[in-house]
Amino acid sequence: MFVTIAKSKMKTKKVERELTKQIQQSIQEYISEKSDVNDKVSIGNSFCEWILYNVFELREDEVIDATEISGKFDNGIDAVFEYHGELCILQSKYNSAHNIDSMTRFISDCQRIVKDPPLTNRGIVEEFCKNVRENYQNKETINCFYITNNDISEWEDIQIKTPLKNLNEGFNNLKFNFYDLSNIQDEIEIKQGMLPKHFRNKEITLRIGKNFEEFGAFITTIKLRDFAEFVDKGGNFLFHSNIRNHLKSTKINQGIKTTLKEEPTNFWYYNNGVTIVCDKYSELGGNLRLTAPQIVNGCQTAKTVAEYFKNKTTKELDEINQEGHLLVRIIRTKNSSEEKEKKELRDNITRYTNSQNAVKGLDFYALDTFQRGLQKIFKTKYGYYYEIQRGSFIAEPASVQKSFSGSIDYNYLLEPVKGSKKFVFPAKEVIQSFTAAIKQMPHIAYGRANELTPLGGHWDKIINEDTKKIPLEHFLFPYLVLKYAKEELKYKTGPDDFRKNSAFLFVSTYYLFLVMVINRIDQKTYEKPEEIDAEIYKKIFKNEMLNKELLKTNHKILRSFFRESVIEEEVGDNLRGFLQNKVHKDKHWKVLLRKIDQMIDDLEYEDIYKTLKELI
Repeated sequence: MFVTIAKSKMKTKKVERELTKQIQQSIQEYISEKSDVNDKVSIGNSFCEWILYNVFELREDEVIDATEISGKFDNGIDAVFEYHGELCILQSKYNSAHNIDSMTRFISDCQRIVKDPPLTNRGIVEEFCKNVRENYQNKETINCFYITNNDISEWEDIQIKTPLKNLNEGFNNLKFNFYDLSNIQDEIEIKQGMLPKHFRNKEITLRIGKNFEEFGAFITTIKLRDFAEFVDKGGNFLFHSNIRNHLKSTKINQGIKTTLKEEPTNFWYYNNGVTIVCDKYSELGGNLRLTAPQIVNGCQTAKTVAEYFKNKTTKELDEINQEGHLLVRIIRTKNSSEEKEKKELRDNITRYTNSQNAVKGLDFYALDTFQRGLQKIFKTKYGYYYEIQRGSFIAEPASVQKSFSGSIDYNYLLEPVKGSKKFVFPAKEVIQSFTAAIKQMPHIAYGRANELTPLGGHWDKIINEDTKKIPLEHFLFPYLVLKYAKEELKYKTGPDDFRKNSAFLFVSTYYLFLVMVINRIDQKTYEKPEEIDAEIYKKIFKNEMLNKELLKTNHKILRSFFRESVIEEEVGDNLRGFLQNKVHKDKHWKVLLRKIDQMIDDLEYEDIYKTLKELI
């Protein structure tokens, strides 16, 4: 037994060392691709971007928005963004830029900007800091992250505790987090389904009532007050595996509060209960000791119950006459299970048992069978890694990473992309591209991408039962077009023209152009890109010379579109606002259609048109 445990620990250490190496390589590769190696500022900016992508899983447009504050007179802040519904402030320090002075200065900077207007002459800094102050004044939690790829020493850890301890009560809603390389590694491991290291063997005791045990599960009644105490002891780690986490102020949560207050004895009848998965459990004298427990169903119930009792004074608790009970099911994972197997069990239970707050069949990126199906087909059919959770590719073994080499037919569209991750396709950006191209909603893809998440307003319109029936190429090709537009045609930050914000409009226009030219050639009346046989798209995309010419032609269409006087007038000095709110309106869309039609007229006697005609 001892030899087995020792071997297991050695294997774990080896895997951890390998992951550390992969993370360091990923950071270095990103920095070398994105920055001047002699420019410390650009190196620091690139490291900050890497963090936002791989630790916080932000989309590219979110990263751009978050880092707008960075630069001169930024008041010590590299990025401001939302994560899990809470405002976050980030200061990143790469290599030797990290020191104890930077850590203590970050604490004072955060205190200052939540209280007073910033010292700056930049409007964007004033705007971001105003948002921070408003959240602070509304008593919203503000998470302050200091992150370095260096090691935070034990001495630095001790030193930083003093200024944190001296924070007065006025800063209670500032939550400080200091991450070094080890913490970054924890976050990457978590994306692979592992629990945080300091929680993997944590034990929490739960007082139980009447119970029975069957099929490796423990079923019990629990007093609501006892359950609230259990949740309070476990904290947020209890909900780590529940992707949706706690949704504030939903009707169901309000109903739970009402029942707790007015008729707690009926709670048993009104509530479906809570499901907990743990590594192991043992019963002793009316208590159940749980190792690494995770609430995978009933997150809303658990947090609402815990909050209700936590906000009661001792006197108010003593005055509660009626005692409510809750049904709790505790499922034990097999001792021999690998971490991936444990994650799969937690994920499956989460997916199949969640029904609160109107959870839909396609509710979670990481749990959704359709997304997992896409991941499998992207790999087996085309050799691309469909990254459902940003940063998860880094945690894959080096041998697995090298196995993704893309498709010989389509890799030409990725040639301008630098780095080893060119064959990694982030799910969120693939969905955005699909929305722009196949659903012809560039304004949603660009300006309201949050609505393309599982709980967003456009999710059901984009990802539904009909979506499952469409060819994979409707997800693959739009993303390839997006990457080519950004890297080869420079539809990204840098150019001081319409290209800076118009990448998704480019994707949308390209597919609209294909629909219209195919209609002209084949005398069809297709209205939507998805109506066209995927085999036609395959023929076009396999013809490198033809497709590159079509992509360049598409750029000419957009350049002409933005030079049209009516469009110039609408855009003014607010291109972003135009793309978010106006481009899809009839009068503007008709201009785009006219420009496409005119371009097709010009192409009719060109070789590109003849090639298309033969191909179709």
